[in-house]
Amino acid sequence: MYQEKNKKYISGEAYDKRGSNSLLEKYVLDLWQPFLKNKIANLSISNKVVDLGCGTGEYTQAAKNAKKIYAVDVSFVMLKICRQKLKDFNQAEIINVNVKDFKMSQDFADLVIAIGVWEYIVPEELMKTIKMITKNRGRVIVVFPNIYNDLNWMRSFIKMSPCGGSPEGGKQIALKPNYIRKIFKKDFKLLESASFGVVSWIPKKLQFLALPVWKFCDFLWSPFQKLLPLGVNTYYLFERK
Repeated sequence: MYQEKNKKYISGEAYDKRGSNSLLEKYVLDLWQPFLKNKIANLSISNKVVDLGCGTGEYTQAAKNAKKIYAVDVSFVMLKICRQKLKDFNQAEIINVNVKDFKMSQDFADLVIAIGVWEYIVPEELMKTIKMITKNRGRVIVVFPNIYNDLNWMRSFIKMSPCGGSPEGGKQIALKPNYIRKIFKKDFKLLESASFGVVSWIPKKLQFLALPVWKFCDFLWSPFQKLLPLGVNTYYLFERK
């Protein structure tokens, strides 16, 4: 969850229903999910896809027209739901392993998906896996919590998280966009970027009052998001050089 991200989900069902418990959560998901699922659907057609940190398969299932799908996650709880969602995907293989330990032949994947996983792993380790499996001119979808968003930097400050460096020894709240661009720069070309969901923390009971403000902020800042992203998440689409 965006407001209570340190909480652990005891079931995949609870994770998938997170938008029903918070107006903030629902607002962010309604912005991001259609956008990302459309990107994945278009980029995965007849391609080999690897979803690193697939969770419940929320975005994996958007790759229904892929040639081959590898859904990778360390959580058995999340993969239980993912298996249900992908039960009719004959091309899908579900793998219960830490993404940094995922092994596949080099230059294999046409599309790599890395959404909502960067804050749970040392980014450089995830980057090694991505670099190894992505073929020449293959695409990588990257989505991570943005440290420049009000909600994220406040939570990072409170938790005294290292704002944007590698989360050595633990989970990170959010990351700096320029840090992610930097670790991709040598081997990948940036094709697209986006950031929206300019939200801030507010008690759940008062979120209905903040909703019009969040919408206005997204509208107001939309022309400047590429220059200075303020959304709760940041999206990048990279291409392997």
